[in-house]
Amino acid sequence: MTLTGNETVATVFNVYEWDAIDWDDPDDNDGNYAHCKRHGVTETVVSDVLREQPVEITLSPTWSDFAIAGPDYGWSTLWTVLFDRSPKRGDWLRPVTGWWSKVAEVRQWEAITTRKWRGRHG
Repeated sequence: MTLTGNETVATVFNVYEWDAIDWDDPDDNDGNYAHCKRHGVTETVVSDVLREQPVEITLSPTWSDFAIAGPDYGWSTLWTVLFDRSPKRGDWLRPVTGWWSKVAEVRQWEAITTRKWRGRHG
């Protein structure tokens, strides 16, 4: 990857370091499950993003532990999903929010995966 000096190197995200996804009760309107769902980030989206070439990208500013970009299962949409390390267990990921990846996020994903994104993004 060629850097101009303003970027931080992104890396492939190692999903094998994590044991589970920490979701709040779906009936908790203030929980992460309800918040993510309002943004279109479902359990399926999270699962797909973590399975289909997830890349840790740099967002500034960000108030989460990890910003991950990755495609859905059908490779039709590239998503950016923010995660925190769960306070319940250190090896659980806690989804915070997400959206269709923006152009700069797509470019980071392309640079680290060396693939050209041809699907939808935000």
